[in-house]
Amino acid sequence: MSSTHRRGQLGRQIADALVAGSGIVVLWAPFDLAVAQSQAVNDSQLETIVVTAEKRPEPILSVAGSITALTAGQLQTTAAVNLEDYAALVPGLNLISQREGQTQLVLRGITTGSSTPNATVAIYEDDTPYGSSTSFASGNQLTLDLDPADIQRIEVLRGPQGTLYGASSIGGVLKYITTPPDLQSYRGRLEVDGDTVDGGGTGYGLRGMANVPLAKDTLGLRVSAFDRLDPGYIDNPQLGRRNVNATRVYGGRAALLWRPVDRLSVRLTTQYQKLHSGGMSEEDVSGATLQPLHGDLVQQRYSGEPLDIRYLLSSGVITYDLGWATILSATSVSSLNETQFNDLTATYGPVLGPLLKIPDLGIAFDIPIDQHKVTQELRLTSPSDLPLAWQVGFYYTHERSSHGEQFDPFLTANGAAIPVNLLSGSLNDRYTEYAGYGDVDYHFTTAFDVMAGVRYGTNQQNYSQPESGALVGPAATIVATSSDDSTTFLFSPRYRVNENNTLYARIASGYRPGGPNALTPAEAAGGVPSSFRPDSLINYEAGYKSNLLQHSLTLDLSVFYIDWRDVQIQTLFNGFDASGNGGTAKSDGVELSMVYAPVEGLTLSGDLDYTEAQLTADAPGIDAKSGDRLPNVPKVAASLGADYSFPLFAAWRGFVGGDLHYVGDRVSGFVTGVPAGFARPVMPSYTIFNLRAGVKQDAWAVELYAKNVGNSRGITSLRSLAFNGFSDPYAAAILQPRLIGVSISTQY
Repeated sequence: MSSTHRRGQLGRQIADALVAGSGIVVLWAPFDLAVAQSQAVNDSQLETIVVTAEKRPEPILSVAGSITALTAGQLQTTAAVNLEDYAALVPGLNLISQREGQTQLVLRGITTGSSTPNATVAIYEDDTPYGSSTSFASGNQLTLDLDPADIQRIEVLRGPQGTLYGASSIGGVLKYITTPPDLQSYRGRLEVDGDTVDGGGTGYGLRGMANVPLAKDTLGLRVSAFDRLDPGYIDNPQLGRRNVNATRVYGGRAALLWRPVDRLSVRLTTQYQKLHSGGMSEEDVSGATLQPLHGDLVQQRYSGEPLDIRYLLSSGVITYDLGWATILSATSVSSLNETQFNDLTATYGPVLGPLLKIPDLGIAFDIPIDQHKVTQELRLTSPSDLPLAWQVGFYYTHERSSHGEQFDPFLTANGAAIPVNLLSGSLNDRYTEYAGYGDVDYHFTTAFDVMAGVRYGTNQQNYSQPESGALVGPAATIVATSSDDSTTFLFSPRYRVNENNTLYARIASGYRPGGPNALTPAEAAGGVPSSFRPDSLINYEAGYKSNLLQHSLTLDLSVFYIDWRDVQIQTLFNGFDASGNGGTAKSDGVELSMVYAPVEGLTLSGDLDYTEAQLTADAPGIDAKSGDRLPNVPKVAASLGADYSFPLFAAWRGFVGGDLHYVGDRVSGFVTGVPAGFARPVMPSYTIFNLRAGVKQDAWAVELYAKNVGNSRGITSLRSLAFNGFSDPYAAAILQPRLIGVSISTQY
């Protein structure tokens, strides 16, 4: 897609970034120098990263599974601030994203596209699950996009994690690990960023942290806050607005850690984050050619499409060492409030306008969501150095959600509201789940052990759907209930060839809960089922992990095959659209990661991911055939990176780096009712290149960075806006164009 008229001068863009940051440069900024180059230590040996994938601390190269850990240093050095940045650093992690705050995560190809009813990747913040457990509160899109202000690391677990992490982890798990309070030292850090997008707007970032040991070795408080504006780059001339997709994210976290005795610790945390996006990161394109219909990075919308998301989490984690085991209690209360408007004029205007005799009919879709969730987990874990290590746990969650839907008609000529109720309704759900789990890890020898685990969960849902309006008839409320239970398992032998080489195999299962379908009499008579079943999958995996060349080279290789059954998807039943189970699918592939520190200061990295994800049975309800590729899954994705740190003068060091990321072509979503010969549009492959350079010493650091240097117009999601689902216009979500930024930081 042409971008000639949008491109500015690179030098001017750098100047804009400096100006964006200069107005606030008197502030300090956080830069964790202890981990800024955390992939390599001074003697060219790679750092040993400890993760909690199995809900107990363990070196990452010992985990019998495919996992990536991004440290705070990596996030800061690469200027990674949101999910789009994080995903580029994780092999096999793909995004279906229409804008910040509205993103679906995909691991190992487990998705049915934007129509996926619920998330396939579970999100955790420390020990707390995030997001909806049902298909009624947009759990597939309202993904936690946490600012890295006080993140210790991000862990990404590929493949189903149903035994330890429960429902909706069939593709894997993304965990944000926050930094705990330090009970011994006063610490502080502050950061200021400024950046500008080619042809778009300017942005900024402010982050600050203070750590106070209120009682040394006993009580500590850590407080952090952030405010970030990500510049927009999509224009809407119809409303006379530029950079409509600019997004502001702000919030903070307070954590209190109390350790009155060595055996007991109590950690209380409150996390708040607010996101406001002015519009979709989409341009209008032709479905046949993917060329812009109105100009590069231009969309035509007749009403604004703002998105506001407020997330508040309060949690308490109590840990007590009994000697023979450690008991943990994790309690959380969270709320997620979303307000969103979508312009559906292109979808419903041509259909309803003639019926209502309003030729310039516009439709704004109001979609408020309120979700409140309480979770409780109790876990008893034995010491890990026993011949038979074990853990058992109990999990409870109760969630209530309300998902409003309202058509607001207006005149496209002047925006005047039309006082008629076309549709007003709400999807209200109550979800309660109980689960028990356990695993054992038996060491037959010092080199060979086998882990086995099982989890049983049961849930019940109570659903109501009040609705009224000209499109649905007189006011009525439809009620429905459902319940189901699922058992997941894990079996994983591991053989340590020596202290630096490990072989493992893993058979693991996962599931997503089913749910009710609220049926009208016509839908019931038409054969629409009253509920849809859980879907489940089994992952077969073999892997090899090594630490070679005197700990200067690490390799992580895995091959997998996934059998996915009773796939949940929106489908047609005799002309009625409802949630259902659409047959079977499979995903198989290879994942390879490498990190190499050949000399002091230099770190090289590379990832390669190959995935074949496709249906293995016909799905008539979505006009899909066995062998059709699953949506938005590239067969090949790869990345290369290099970072070099070198002495300059006195205590100052310089650093330079860059990384290249390639994402293969992807097929767009399934569509029903298509004409003969229709082929789903294919999103082309794309490559992005990032650069960075800077200087640092014990307390200060200055960095200049450039993202997407080549101004790639990569597409992250593609959907038809037409009522039939396959005609023009299509909306293509576009990667952020070239961004130039500067960061200044200090810590004590």
